Amino acid sequence: MDFDLMLGIRSHIRIGSHVPGRLKLKFGLGVIANPKVMEYVRVNGFGPPVGREMPGVKRTRFNPLTRCMIMEYDRNVIEPELLHRLFISESEEEFEAIANQLADICEFDLAGFCQ
Repeated sequence: MDFDLMLGIRSHIRIGSHVPGRLKLKFGLGVIANPKVMEYVRVNGFGPPVGREMPGVKRTRFNPLTRCMIMEYDRNVIEPELLHRLFISESEEEFEAIANQLADICEFDLAGFCQ
């Protein structure tokens, strides 16, 4: 998934609920209708790219009927406040800065994820 795609779909994603360790995201039709997103999901599911580990993420699951994804994560690895801010960021610059900060904290190769 490329970074421009992530920037483009972020306005179609909102937080349904968030308690430390569990984040529920609601996806608008703009995400589901995007062919690049659907291809990524077909190949990788709703997690990191196949063969890549995302430290701190325990499990993800998606309900297509409600267009909601639950992400269970280790709050000792991923800072809940920072993760929350990622999905409420107001600008592309803020989103990118938070994404990079989360990647650094988790020691996750964001550049590899965004290919």
